Amino acid sequence: MQQPSRRINQKVCFIGGTGHSGSTLLGLLLGNHSSSFFCGEGKKSLYLHKKNAPAHKRFCKFCGPDCPIWGDLDLTPELDLYEQLAQQLWRKQQRHQTLMIDSSSGVNWIRQQRQAIAKMTAQPYLIFLQRDGRGVVNSYRRKYPERDLSQIIQQWREKIQQTQVLFEEFTGPKLILHYEELALDTDIVLARLCEFLGIVYEPEMRNFGNAEYHVLGGNNGTQYLVAQGQQQARTQTGQKFLTRMSALNRHYYQTHNAEIALDLRWQTELSDEQQSRFTQLVGDLNQSFVWPPATL
Repeated sequence: MQQPSRRINQKVCFIGGTGHSGSTLLGLLLGNHSSSFFCGEGKKSLYLHKKNAPAHKRFCKFCGPDCPIWGDLDLTPELDLYEQLAQQLWRKQQRHQTLMIDSSSGVNWIRQQRQAIAKMTAQPYLIFLQRDGRGVVNSYRRKYPERDLSQIIQQWREKIQQTQVLFEEFTGPKLILHYEELALDTDIVLARLCEFLGIVYEPEMRNFGNAEYHVLGGNNGTQYLVAQGQQQARTQTGQKFLTRMSALNRHYYQTHNAEIALDLRWQTELSDEQQSRFTQLVGDLNQSFVWPPATL
């Protein structure tokens, strides 16, 4: 088939916030729409074809180096990342994907990419994905037990403050979404997000475990829910991917399969002392992130 003469990519949705807030889950759900493509953390495209970079940064998390989308994608400065991905999808799979989902949460990356598409016809969107900060901190603590807890808390605080500034200055369509709400009322939230993005809601979106993905970066646990039920999880590349999870996390996600389950492990895993330290260091910043809300 011939390459379309006009721009394919028409919308780019950025997911802002902090790591371990559910951005990979949200990306997988939105990426399961028939008109969209979830690229994972687009910022990881900077590592493509850099042989000295770790494999988990420069390769598709599901396919490895043989990914039909990322494997031979040679980026050019003449076009933005999202249009180049759209054209690659058209060449390789004849898929006309007009909406790109990018879960890179870095505020500088989002600003740079928004500027890159500013002169194009693509419309930028921003979702500020929020999660109770105690859940985020506990997730980081579990993944990096050698790190100082106070440092983890301070990094959460700084990232949230930076994202708040980004959200305020963002002039395109934007909204705030809570991870806990997404996990508990998935269908209602997805329908609302589709309306926000100007696409038709597809109930099948929630069944993310049945879809094909080609992503850079992202949360290993959430991706495991997809990978464990797919053939690539049994390949050598898949085994390398799966072994990057701790035994504790692997057990947790094995019990869920490709299901959406609210993760509130922080409520039992963080001690009273650790929660008090969190409150001391962040003050009122977590007030709008608290789950469950005081009204429930």
